[in-house]
Amino acid sequence: MKVALTCNTLPPDYSRESGDDTFAEFDASSTIEAIRDALLTSCDSVKIIEADENAYEKLLRGKFDFAFNIAEGVQGVAREAQIPAMLEMLGIPYSGSGVTTLAITLDKRRTKEVLMANGIRTPRFQLLSRAEDLRSDLEFPLFLKPNGEGSSRGITAKSLVNSKEELKEVATEMVTTYRQPVLVEEYLTGREFTVGIVGNAPPEILPIVEVSFEDLPEDAPKFDCYEVKWIYDSLDSEYDTTMCPARIDDDLRSRIEVTAARTFEALEVRDLCRLDVRLDKDGEPSVFDVNALPGLIPDPTENSRFPKAAYAAGYSYEELIGKVFNAALAREGMSR
Repeated sequence: MKVALTCNTLPPDYSRESGDDTFAEFDASSTIEAIRDALLTSCDSVKIIEADENAYEKLLRGKFDFAFNIAEGVQGVAREAQIPAMLEMLGIPYSGSGVTTLAITLDKRRTKEVLMANGIRTPRFQLLSRAEDLRSDLEFPLFLKPNGEGSSRGITAKSLVNSKEELKEVATEMVTTYRQPVLVEEYLTGREFTVGIVGNAPPEILPIVEVSFEDLPEDAPKFDCYEVKWIYDSLDSEYDTTMCPARIDDDLRSRIEVTAARTFEALEVRDLCRLDVRLDKDGEPSVFDVNALPGLIPDPTENSRFPKAAYAAGYSYEELIGKVFNAALAREGMSR
């Protein structure tokens, strides 16, 4: 079997720890090579295809049997769906979610609308292009994020606001910088968790990861944002904001798992996923983000949350990639 590994590679001189989030969604060459090596234990050949403007011609001429897709896309509001759309046009089956799901899950407002339509809890919200249009029924504190970004792009220590004045300043800067509307949602103060899911019919819910901010420096943000994820919790940092498995009782674990499974089904996610949950004022899990292309950094010390959950479940990195690959093949009615 000849497999294309579709991806976007970080520039060699780029560092997330610098605070520049331009390429934060892209993958390091070490991650891409680790995925390639894992796939080579299951197939004859793997060719890395950069997900840029030249990808279509390479996919057209490559005579691939299958594509393992981790491509984030280059630009546009539905960029994560670009490579899957090409693959579907060319009749090449691929891993991961389909075009529609990837377009929806990158759009935070549309994701929340699907969740609400399916009775899944999510924080109350509004999409804003102008700060003065804020609805009067939303209660401070509020949390702001660009509507169409991943990997915590645009989410900073300033994202949590407590007044209309703060909101106007942060929202205006966000709209200007990222050239898109801002999602404003009521901030939940309960415990935060992230849940990895792998496979299909039924999917396997991996051990739950709790994200905790108690051990961070006093002046550090006490919520997940770019600084926490990529600087305080970086390879060279002394801090670890994640615990897996989470220390929770069976009742809470069950409620989080049910919410995760319902979310996976409602959004028609396939093969792999990671979603973020906070407990609301009633102590119930409330979904505030869904990542249908979760990070796959192999080094355990870097605390990539989807692999971390898989390691806690007893999988090696090669076994994790193999499980995603095999789930996608089975879904397509293919064998190696």
